[in-house]
Amino acid sequence: MNAHDLKKILKIFLTLQWAKELPRQGFIAMGFKRNEADSVAAHSFSTALLAYFLAKKLQKEGEKIDAEKVLKMGLVHDIGETIVGDVGTFVKGMAGGVFKNIEEEGVKALVEDLDSKDEIIELVSEYNDRKTLEARVVKAADNLDALAQAKGVPGAQSALKYFKEVYHITKFAWHKKAVDLIMKDEIEPARQWQKKG
Repeated sequence: MNAHDLKKILKIFLTLQWAKELPRQGFIAMGFKRNEADSVAAHSFSTALLAYFLAKKLQKEGEKIDAEKVLKMGLVHDIGETIVGDVGTFVKGMAGGVFKNIEEEGVKALVEDLDSKDEIIELVSEYNDRKTLEARVVKAADNLDALAQAKGVPGAQSALKYFKEVYHITKFAWHKKAVDLIMKDEIEPARQWQKKG
């Protein structure tokens, strides 16, 4: 790899570092303290992994879903926010879809020097359109990640009703079941390795 190409990649990589410090504004709007709201980068990481786990299970059940595409989509679904900032869901709703175009322009500006720019732009656009099975699975994971974050903050209990209603976007019965399991504390983080020894 030549120095010119390496510089292009590192420039974007260093820009993406900002996402580690960019708090998710929807949580701030719900009354979270700054240290209770996760970052865009943390959210993207856990959303991508959950979406991948879900896609692999759906594959095993016979669904025709591209799990690798789901993983990539989950990783990049919010990268435009690195450029344009994170705007909370409630504000986006009030703006009537304007932010979709702004975020997509942010993605284009961020990845314009990458060889993979067309793939990344397409993944974000597909996610935003929510028409494919892959995009709907990533949206479900996005919602469940936000729910898990909100569930852990005592001051956010009044906002949790939003997460109960969002599963209609994905139209997956298992999404509603997952919301219910998390809300009713019927599942806890794995800790079996702590009991050994």
